[in-house]
Amino acid sequence: MDVPKVLSPSPHPRRIRSRGTTRYDIKELLLLIIIDREGPIGRYRLKDMLGLSGHEGSVRQMLVNLQSQGYLSASRSGCTLTPTGTTFLETRLTSKHIAAIKRVDAQLLTVGPMTLGVHLQNRVDRIESAMSLRDLAVRGGATGATILLFKEGKLSIPSVHPAFLSEHPNLIKDLQETFNLEEDDVIALISAEDEWTGVESAITIADALSRNRP
Repeated sequence: MDVPKVLSPSPHPRRIRSRGTTRYDIKELLLLIIIDREGPIGRYRLKDMLGLSGHEGSVRQMLVNLQSQGYLSASRSGCTLTPTGTTFLETRLTSKHIAAIKRVDAQLLTVGPMTLGVHLQNRVDRIESAMSLRDLAVRGGATGATILLFKEGKLSIPSVHPAFLSEHPNLIKDLQETFNLEEDDVIALISAEDEWTGVESAITIADALSRNRP
């Protein structure tokens, strides 16, 4: 890999929008998560994982911006997060109240080849409509989403009879063992065709709740 070309700015980069927009911020956070989990990784794999195969210049520019701030380092094998970059990623996740994003086995509540659970801390009071959050995830590429609330020590699904989850104790047990839940936490179970589409949908839901406009 030609290192200078990996992070050299394009003379006329194609942008996904200007830095600071919601879509840019979501894509940038997704990029950081991918590099953290998959790095070292090159730009060409990144653009496919980001769903930006037609926007190579935008991916290059994101990498340039992050490297200039000391969050990334590049070698012939690809990009990795620096210790400062790892701290920056943790801060970004905390700002959106994301405690964890993990693969889960919850076929009873999901539709799709794979399912991710995103654990959002203290977000119950921010949810105005679970249906709107589901629709938001689907518009972002997910095949479906189920929102679960943790209140008074119990998981529930909005607009679903309380007895539904109680009839499936193994599912409840698995979710509570996977996520260290506290009062007023939220789990969004997101179905998707691939992992990174699911992660982007998870970030999109978290971002909507952080802005209080799901």
